[in-house]
Amino acid sequence: MKIEADDKEVQDIFSLGYFKIPRFQRPYSWGEDEVESFWDDIISEKSDNYFIGSMVVYQTQKPYFGIVDGQQRLTTITLLLSVIRNGFLKLGEENLAKGVHKYVEKANIDNEEEFILNSETSFPYLQDHIQSYNGFNLECEAGVEEQKLETAFDILTNKVNAFIPELQSIDEVQPSLFTNHSSDPVVQLKELRNKILSLKLVFIQLDNEDDAYLIFETLNARGRDLTTSDLVKNLILKKLKNKSCTLDQAKEKWNFIVKQFDDIGDSGALDTFLLHFWLAGHEYSTDKMLFSKVKTYIANNEEYAKSLIHDLSIASKYYSNMLRPEAGKWSKDEQIIKTHLENLNAFKVKQHSPMTLGLLKAYNDKKLSLKNLKVALYKIEAFHYCFNSITSQRSSGSISTNYSRIAILLNNAVEHADIQIVLNELNTFHKSRLPDESEFMVKFNELCYLSNKTKHKIAIRYALSKLIPNNGNALPVDYSNLTIEHLIPQKSIKDGMSEDLVGQIGNLVLVDKETNSVVLGAKLPDDKLGILNEMRFPLESNFIDSDKQWTAEQVDKRTQKIAKHLYQLLCVSLFE
Repeated sequence: MKIEADDKEVQDIFSLGYFKIPRFQRPYSWGEDEVESFWDDIISEKSDNYFIGSMVVYQTQKPYFGIVDGQQRLTTITLLLSVIRNGFLKLGEENLAKGVHKYVEKANIDNEEEFILNSETSFPYLQDHIQSYNGFNLECEAGVEEQKLETAFDILTNKVNAFIPELQSIDEVQPSLFTNHSSDPVVQLKELRNKILSLKLVFIQLDNEDDAYLIFETLNARGRDLTTSDLVKNLILKKLKNKSCTLDQAKEKWNFIVKQFDDIGDSGALDTFLLHFWLAGHEYSTDKMLFSKVKTYIANNEEYAKSLIHDLSIASKYYSNMLRPEAGKWSKDEQIIKTHLENLNAFKVKQHSPMTLGLLKAYNDKKLSLKNLKVALYKIEAFHYCFNSITSQRSSGSISTNYSRIAILLNNAVEHADIQIVLNELNTFHKSRLPDESEFMVKFNELCYLSNKTKHKIAIRYALSKLIPNNGNALPVDYSNLTIEHLIPQKSIKDGMSEDLVGQIGNLVLVDKETNSVVLGAKLPDDKLGILNEMRFPLESNFIDSDKQWTAEQVDKRTQKIAKHLYQLLCVSLFE
């Protein structure tokens, strides 16, 4: 491997040629903190030739380079130069603007204008909305990367405007053809331009793309801030070299996978998916061990790499539905599946994810019937409600390892008998870890919900929903239209009533929003029960005797009845 390293200023680097962000690189990912820190470092540094790190590239053909390391900084510098160019235009300095723009876009050997930094993942947003001399000509779909670029560009624009206050008060100035201007804002903007162009980097050039893949991986091993998904992407694309000049299938499949998690709102969703996918179909692993296991699995086998990215692309759709069941497409018969997934998300547990992913995949592969899928998901839901939401138990690791073990059995199942073995294994595992009745009862009695005590709200809402007739495994509950009503109103606490009594689940019912706020309001509990009885609210299935006066004793008795009913329903009957 031949490596050449030189100290270079930004203006020298931008004069070398054109830079492309290669297929294995991650998209632009700098957030507000990184952009502001970069700006603060530049502005606070008083000396010339301020050093900002290294840049690793490989030459594809003269004068084109692929970027291995440094693309976040190079992209941010391009954004800042575009802001400075726009500032000169705002001041009417067209020649100065064109002078800066040559570091953003310049004529190639065919005398055609070409952007110096070329990113495929953010095309055409970066090119049209930021780099272009006369931007905003195209309607561009704004994905996660585009939003990151827009945020960074806006931050830098605001920083430059604050640095040169005169820019904020200028609406529009007629361009000037002359550059001999000495007004303060022009001088300040020129000084900022010069400072950016004189930033210093160590420019490291490699011979070829194969060396680039190796360096990319090695940089992470040396502590670079790369995620597991960055490394897996690099590994797969290294194995699956592009053989078409028009369609890079491996890259397009990876982009499809990434797109499934664009709107999740969790920056680590892709990494979590990769781990749970591996646990569901290959072997147990921790996040730290995952990359080395994938690397060993692929080794030098291109077919394994093809199979892996194919399976990942399919599984990513199921996993996205797990994270956002409300965005999935469910038939009428599948609505209960959506409800089970929503409940699991509400419980905020992830241990089940490999198993749930395996079940959804088996169902879509027609290995698992809808009936068996419903039962399995309901059991997972019931288990985690009792294990996590009520008794707040912590797993020593056996929960995750067992889910992985059973999910792999499901993945390898072929015959109907194999599927039944898997379902029996899942049932046996759940039964072995369910809390006993006494522990469940004690913890259930501690549930409390008030407007200022909402920790147990999800658990209470779920429990009360199970008291609605024909609920559970047959009829989904519309949680969005149900609210928790206190029979003894919360205002009673000001009159000396115990918070534990008013917030106790025995004093709570689920009703629709209008009934809660308009019909019942803050009436006395016996009046509320009379109204509910007239409205044919299912008092009996809610363990409420409307003929008895509503007292603390009735609240306590009802709490015990609900607890016993739920334990029988979720921990005994379901797992028989």
